[in-house]
Amino acid sequence: MVETRSKISVIIPTFNSWETLKSCIASIQKQTLKPLEIIIVDNASIDGTSEKVRKGFPQIEIVRLKENTGVTGGRNAGIKVVNRKTDYLFFFDHDMVANEKMLEELVKVAESNPKIGIVTPKIYYFEDKKRIWAAGTEINLWTGQVLFRGGKDRGQYNKIADVQVAPAAMLVRKEMIDKIGRFDDIYFATYEDTDFCFRARKAGYRVVYIPKAITYHKIPLRERESVERLLSRAYWVGRNRMIFMKRYGKNFWLFLLFLPVFTLYYGFLALRFKKISGMVDFLRGTLSGFLLILKGKV
Repeated sequence: MVETRSKISVIIPTFNSWETLKSCIASIQKQTLKPLEIIIVDNASIDGTSEKVRKGFPQIEIVRLKENTGVTGGRNAGIKVVNRKTDYLFFFDHDMVANEKMLEELVKVAESNPKIGIVTPKIYYFEDKKRIWAAGTEINLWTGQVLFRGGKDRGQYNKIADVQVAPAAMLVRKEMIDKIGRFDDIYFATYEDTDFCFRARKAGYRVVYIPKAITYHKIPLRERESVERLLSRAYWVGRNRMIFMKRYGKNFWLFLLFLPVFTLYYGFLALRFKKISGMVDFLRGTLSGFLLILKGKV
């Protein structure tokens, strides 16, 4: 067990996901750097998730919400109940499994510089532990294209580096949250990490990727399953990209010129995999985001 004065609160939002959640929790309990607490936020699951967590992990705190508030609402509900003595909050998606030294490596770097507000691990695909899902991500502020630092691990991401975004798994300095606030509930899911990291950087904090900190994501690797997952989130991707680019893009009106490209891309995927509803959802989401902007709500 690693000794440190720093205290960590782990927050894991979940919704109808016991089968992935149980291995996620177990991996956090096996960390060489033990967290102060693990908080599971149940977004109104109907599959008995809360009851199963209580039975399988009785020492863990559960926050059960009356409605599904998404990733943002789940994380914010967890922030509200963290122990006052905590120094760091670790936000972890329920479908991930951590290497036993992940928290130790993240904290080690976070404590090296008070200006480091967020640190994120190297995230591999669970199905292929030699293929990187994300080593931090970037976003083109002209076009809105998300750029994943990933692919077959050839050592190309073996150095600590400042990145724009920490996706899915991030250790956050508590004092930074006190300064910049919680996750913005307008996003619900997707782009919530991106917005949070950009606010952190605007406040003068660094977002840093740590290659020695490792976790695995139970996210589809095969093309069909990966595309189906993308199309199932198409509404939020379309909507939240609009919101994010209005706030942080180099030129929002120039960005709008790239929308036909995104529309064609989603249309191609929807036709190819016979998921027309995904195309409809993308268009609905894009329109919804644009209307929020026109109404001055963004």
